[in-house]
Amino acid sequence: MREKQALTTGEVAKYCGVNFRTVIRWIERGHLDAYKLPGRGDNRIPVESFVDFLNNNNMPVPDELDTGGHKLVLLADVDEISPEIAACVRRAGWDLLVTQDPVYFGFLISQNQPAAIAVTRPEYQVSVQRIMKDAEAKDILCVSISTSADGNQGFHDGWLHLRWPQDQQQFILQLTSNIAA
Repeated sequence: MREKQALTTGEVAKYCGVNFRTVIRWIERGHLDAYKLPGRGDNRIPVESFVDFLNNNNMPVPDELDTGGHKLVLLADVDEISPEIAACVRRAGWDLLVTQDPVYFGFLISQNQPAAIAVTRPEYQVSVQRIMKDAEAKDILCVSISTSADGNQGFHDGWLHLRWPQDQQQFILQLTSNIAA
């Protein structure tokens, strides 16, 4: 876990390669969240807000500021299992991004470099595999979650196939073991 909770304008400027006055302008224009210290009124930027700012502006996040949390991008239909899957992901300590749009799903993968992806329709796997070839994908856990009993559970073809809700605990176990890894 990182020790710093907030950064000075000078530290932010150094990370971004700009003058500290530029950072102050970003704060004044509402592009970067900050608060003023009592007394002298120096600005402090919460680390979490700064990391969000970097991500939103497609800037690299320095290793020392990375929260170490894992991201999962979920391509899901609007149905009764999607909220359950989302709750499991959050309970396992992961950050979650959800979409119903396969094109936006590809965008989320390229922008966020998740540690895992999940789909709720087996037919999405072919499209996702094409996206993964085009993306600079490192070792990403790919999970296909289905409500049908097709007997296709377990790891194969580079995917973890799970049946919902029967394999819910296995899903959580897989996510929590990936955090430790």
